[in-house]
Parts: sequence; C-alpha cells; structure tokens
Amino acid sequence: MKEAITAIRDTRNRNQLKPKDEVTLFIQTDDTNTYQSIEKLLAKQVNAESISYTQEPVTGAITLVVGKDKFYIQSTTAVDTTIQKQQLQKEIEYLKGFLISVEKKLCNEKFVQNAKPEVIAMERKKREDAELKIKAVLESLTSLK
Repeated sequence: MKEAITAIRDTRNRNQLKPKDEVTLFIQTDDTNTYQSIEKLLAKQVNAESISYTQEPVTGAITLVVGKDKFYIQSTTAVDTTIQKQQLQKEIEYLKGFLISVEKKLCNEKFVQNAKPEVIAMERKKREDAELKIKAVLESLTSLK
C-alpha cells in the first residue's frame, strides 16, 4: 500500500497535479480485495474523490504501474501527454537495463552453480516481474499514442 501511495503522489507531482486537487482513481488489478479493504485510506492519502476498478485501460488518464497493478489517474486539470510519454520511455529504458543485468546473472554458469537455490529463484522472480512491468508500461505508452 505504501508503495502505491508513494507512486501515485510522485506521478501527480510529475504531472503538475496539485495535492489538493481531487482526482478519480481507477485500479486495474487481478485481486481487487487487496485494495477494497484499504480503499478509504488510499482515497484520503492521494486525495481521490472516488476509486473504481477496471479491466480495461482508461483513455485520457495518467497511467502508472505498481507491482503487477496499473493505476489510472483522471483529473479535470489538463495533463501534458508528452511529459507522460517521456516518463514512460525512461521507465522502459530503466526496466530493460535491469532485465539485462538480471539475465546476465542467470546466464553466468558460475553464478548459477555457486549461488543458493533461493537466490536463483529470487533472480528468476525479478526477471519475471521486470518482464511483466515492461509489458504493462508498453501498453500504457501505446494507449497514449
């Protein structure tokens, strides 16, 4: 939850949305129960007038990815999509670099032979998570074009 609140606040700040301006928050997740139990607290922390759940991308909204979930922030204030596209491009570049570093570790035979099984499992999970995030960010970028 803390990660989601921080990411939403940072995204609002980067897009020049004032903290006091109310927004509408849409959450795209496989597990709505995760957020339903903390919905009121989340709404208060990010100043959202309402929180809705969706399975479709929300057009015209600011998109951010937290873990495996996507958040869409809709505001009455006009948002510059070029800034948003640049941020998504930067995030893709970072994630691709991260993915390359994880794959290098997993391709290194010495690392695989000498590392504990739980370390290797953690690196594989990192790779899987990075691939999922890249896919989600690419979808967000495509929806802006």
